[in-house]
Amino acid sequence: MTSRRWKAARALAGSGALVASLALAGGAQATTTTTNDNDHDGLTNRFEIYRSHTNPNRADTDRDGLSDAKENPDHDRLSNLREQKAHLNPLRADSDGDGKPDWAEDNDHDGLNTLNEFRAHENPLDADTDNDGTLDGREDSDADGLTNHQEQVVATNPGDADTDNDGTTDGAEDKDHDGLSNEFEFDDSHTSPTDADSDNDGKNDGDEDDDGDGVSNEVEEDHGTDPEDADSDNDGTSDLDEIETPPPAAMTFHIA
Repeated sequence: MTSRRWKAARALAGSGALVASLALAGGAQATTTTTNDNDHDGLTNRFEIYRSHTNPNRADTDRDGLSDAKENPDHDRLSNLREQKAHLNPLRADSDGDGKPDWAEDNDHDGLNTLNEFRAHENPLDADTDNDGTLDGREDSDADGLTNHQEQVVATNPGDADTDNDGTTDGAEDKDHDGLSNEFEFDDSHTSPTDADSDNDGKNDGDEDDDGDGVSNEVEEDHGTDPEDADSDNDGTSDLDEIETPPPAAMTFHIA
C-alpha cells in the first residue's frame, strides 16, 4: 500500500504540483511541501522528488546506511547535497553535456572547480563568496601559503593545510622533487611545481640560476633571497657575495 502511495505521489510531483501527499513508513499521511525537508537529510523535498528521485520522507531511501544527501548516484565525486547546492543534476555526471564532469566545472569563473569550491568551503555559484574583493580562487582558505587555485594545480586540498598529514604544509611540500617548495615555485621562481624541469633544458628548476648571480634557485630559497633579483636587498652587494661571505666575527675586548 505504501509503495502505491509513493508512486502516486511521484506521479503527482511529475505533473508539476507544488504540494504532494506522501506516505510515511507507518502508513500515515504527511503533506509534503516541496521547499521543506521532511526527513531532515539536507535535501529539499523538491530536490528529492524531481532530481535525486529519493524518498523525501526517508533520510536513507535505499537503507544502505548512507543518507540520501551523501549518496552519489552518478559517480561524479559530488554528493547529492553538493549537487543541490551547485544546482546540478545528481543523476547525470555531466549535467550540461559539455564533455566535462560536474566536479570539474567552474560555473562562477573564479578559478576553482566545483569540487575544490566545496573543499575550500566556498560557494560554487559565487566567485567571491565572502565579498572581500578577492576571487575565491585567489583566497588561501587553509592558510598554507598556497591560494585555492594553486592548490588545485598541485592537487592538494584547499581546505586542509597539510593534505597528506605528513607534518609539512602543502605550501612547503616539493611536489615535483626539484628542490623547490610549491610556494616558492609559484610565487618566487615562477617555475612549475608539477614539472621538475619547467623549461625542458635538462636541468632541475632547483639547480637553475634564473637571475645569473651565481646562486641556484634552491640555495636562494634556503637563504630567503629572490631568485629573480641578483641583489635581493638592493644594498649594492650581490646575493652570491652576501651568501658566501660570512658576517664578521664578534670582537671580544678584555679590560686589564
